[in-house]
Amino acid sequence: MHAQPKELSTYLVGIFTEEEQIMAVTQAATDAGMPVYDTFTPYAVHGLDHAQKLPRSKVTFVAFFGGMCGFMTAGLLQIYTQGIPTPMLSGWPLIIGGKPFLPFPAFVPVFFELTVLFAGLSTAFGMFAINGLFPGKKAKLLIDGVTNDRFAIAIDPKGQNYDEAKVRGLFAAHGATEVAFIGESA
Repeated sequence: MHAQPKELSTYLVGIFTEEEQIMAVTQAATDAGMPVYDTFTPYAVHGLDHAQKLPRSKVTFVAFFGGMCGFMTAGLLQIYTQGIPTPMLSGWPLIIGGKPFLPFPAFVPVFFELTVLFAGLSTAFGMFAINGLFPGKKAKLLIDGVTNDRFAIAIDPKGQNYDEAKVRGLFAAHGATEVAFIGESA
């Protein structure tokens, strides 16, 4: 039995040259209920996620829980090495210069460093996992010049409220330099 080849989608893409244009056309398209597939920009555009009405990112929660794990790991590591009797090791009960048991001021740098380390690593790996990024993944939609100096918005023709004439009119009204159907890469 042979597997059926996956049908590749085609999107109506509008190309723009200015950040304000992509913000305005994205806001207008989502307000009109058009099926916006995605927007593509050469750099992060502040507010574009709100214009697309995207939900809040889960990466902040991953960073928070990673930081909490780092903080708890630092605490457990330092308490363990301060001489708490455990079945495996009795710790390092060294009292130097009248240092108190579990000296919190001495723990602060380790708390900070491990919290930042765990939060940073969990953020990076969490972002890759949540976004489905992995080595060798191919881009679904390739648009020339978008990583250099152009902005693009892709509208899904299979979505609800799609009307090609309205979409082309919207793109023209916001100053699109190019409008074309672009298909997914295999």
